[in-house]
Amino acid sequence: MKSGKKSLMLSSRDGKKFIVRTGEGMKEIAGLGVVDTGRLLEVLPSSTVSIAGKEFFLTEATLPDLLASIKRGPQIIMAKDCAQIVMGCGIGPGKHVLEVGTGSASLTIALAYFVGADGHIVTYEVNPKHAELAKRNIILAGMNDIVEMRESDAATCSEENEYHAIVMDMPEPWKILETMTRALKVGGYACAYLPTMNQVETTITKMREMGYAETHVLENIQREIVVGPGGTRPSFEMLGHTGYLCFGRKIMP
Repeated sequence: MKSGKKSLMLSSRDGKKFIVRTGEGMKEIAGLGVVDTGRLLEVLPSSTVSIAGKEFFLTEATLPDLLASIKRGPQIIMAKDCAQIVMGCGIGPGKHVLEVGTGSASLTIALAYFVGADGHIVTYEVNPKHAELAKRNIILAGMNDIVEMRESDAATCSEENEYHAIVMDMPEPWKILETMTRALKVGGYACAYLPTMNQVETTITKMREMGYAETHVLENIQREIVVGPGGTRPSFEMLGHTGYLCFGRKIMP
């Protein structure tokens, strides 16, 4: 990121994976031991490295690698919903995004990945325990130069016309929607991630009362296909309902 450091993934032959940040000197990695993180950059673009007598495949960590490696506390927003939020809110390089409810920071990391080094993410988290876990995940992902964490209530936000998109993962987003709308640029998007229909109805009704355009709600259902010789079929297990995605767009001051 801006610091020039990189997040790398070490994969062993038995399938174990470790995310390591370069440029942090000798660092103890849980389950791996002490690693000279400065030496790893010298190994690239070679594909293997030996650590403590074990061979690892070395690659730059991708967004799926980073999200798979985070330490979980509160329930995370899954990749299928992260992708929909990014597309539905028009989030891309250089954008400024406000997030309410950092949680374990899975969405935070995804948002930071897409806005890139020229973008900025501000994320609010009122729970100190969640905030501490999120900070560690954000640093490990190498997104701490892009993400600004505020350990406070988003209702205290006083900015105006600052953000291209606002994403709310909280039980009652309609209670802070006026504050969030003031912080949103004209043409920007608001999104609320909600688990129940009654929350969806209240949120969309409030958006429409406030003059939001393009209001709509989506639910993503995902099913894996198991591929085998002469036996390709849908998986018996399915990643079904995770949350409803409520979208609206601010089209007037």
